Amino acid sequence: MGRHKAVLLAVFLIAGCREAATLTLVDGQQQALTDYRGRWLVVNYFAEWCAPCLRELPLLNELAQTAEPAVLAVSFDSMPSQALQKLIARYDLQMQVVAELAGNWPFEPPRVLPTTFIISPQGELASQHQGELKAEDIVSLASQYWGR
Repeated sequence: MGRHKAVLLAVFLIAGCREAATLTLVDGQQQALTDYRGRWLVVNYFAEWCAPCLRELPLLNELAQTAEPAVLAVSFDSMPSQALQKLIARYDLQMQVVAELAGNWPFEPPRVLPTTFIISPQGELASQHQGELKAEDIVSLASQYWGR
């Protein structure tokens, strides 16, 4: 019985040592996934060289103007802050733009762009959409998750 408790304690300690999921916005502001607890979160990976990514930006801008969900646009490419600021201005991005994600997010970095992750109010991965989002996709996600 003592050995089982020791193994269980070791598992809890290892699980508790996982690095928290954090993000750095283009302006250098630090946030954590836990800052979004209680809200649906849409995390969209994009790149400036990705035509489907650019085509879906207006839909994401529109979604970002609603009360729910929170929307994060994550630059797939590592870009200096100044270059990201120019991109934000060029495409009139209304959502928060993330320069870097760190720690244990509930998803792996995508292999396909664009990719959109839907994170539940509990911080868990609820859904993933690979490819360009269309208006009907947003309507479907909204009705299935954050209820519009």
